[in-house]
Amino acid sequence: MDFSSKHREEDFLSDGDMENEALISGSDDGDAPATSPTKSQRYRRIHSFINALLTTVLIFSIIVTWRYEGRCGSGMENHYYYSPALEATKPGSRVTHFNFTAWSPYNPNSGSTLEEVDGNWTNILRLGMIGLTPTELSLIGGSPHSVRLPPESGGGYMAYLSSHHQLHCLYLLHQSLHQSYYSSRSVVWELSAARRLSHWDHCVEALRQAVVCTADATVFTHDWYEGIAVPVANDHNKRRCADWDGHVRWQAERQVPAPRTPVKKTGESVERKVLSDEPPPGYLSMYL
Repeated sequence: MDFSSKHREEDFLSDGDMENEALISGSDDGDAPATSPTKSQRYRRIHSFINALLTTVLIFSIIVTWRYEGRCGSGMENHYYYSPALEATKPGSRVTHFNFTAWSPYNPNSGSTLEEVDGNWTNILRLGMIGLTPTELSLIGGSPHSVRLPPESGGGYMAYLSSHHQLHCLYLLHQSLHQSYYSSRSVVWELSAARRLSHWDHCVEALRQAVVCTADATVFTHDWYEGIAVPVANDHNKRRCADWDGHVRWQAERQVPAPRTPVKKTGESVERKVLSDEPPPGYLSMYL
């Protein structure tokens, strides 16, 4: 083959073929210098690096999401607001029937006296104030001016759960129905009639808000009974409820005594931030 024909053959070789041929020829000679990677090899290395990086990010995201779900629970309500009691309460986790017989002295099936019913109320309201850590106060969006607990009460911030407030309001309304019994047994009757009425109105509004907020979707059916002209509601259907026992245990573990107005001794400074704004509407008429 003459020089011109060989030159024409090389013209038909692609750049890649020329580079591959150079690599092959270089590999046969141990003393040949190392050649730089081709464009296709560089692309493959970059592609592999990007794949490894994206895979690492994906695995990390899955782990973080799994740990977050495990800490906050899987219920949709846990994604809208935070409460340190959510994990123990487990909203909507229990299917159960309510016990109606222990809370009314006039239920013919209970045989409970008013003293026994009041004992049930006292027992369920035995838990009240709890302590919050600074982190928990921040997560719930609490005011930095929240009441601080003294060191002997564990420090932190004073709080209570909405469920306790709602039960407290129901107890006050229960007392209002049995004034002859509670007028000599409850401090509520030490208030003026106007302040008692203001407190009861406050409780009615608080319970209305609770009903609207939770919107219990339990269905009540109706039955006909002989001698009764109207359908009678059957409210003994199963309900989907929270873990009340876990809810109470959590409160018991966090319970603290409610602080009183601190007394400043000589040479001491008491941290007690007093807000200049007025309390929420309704509180003035209850406490002033």
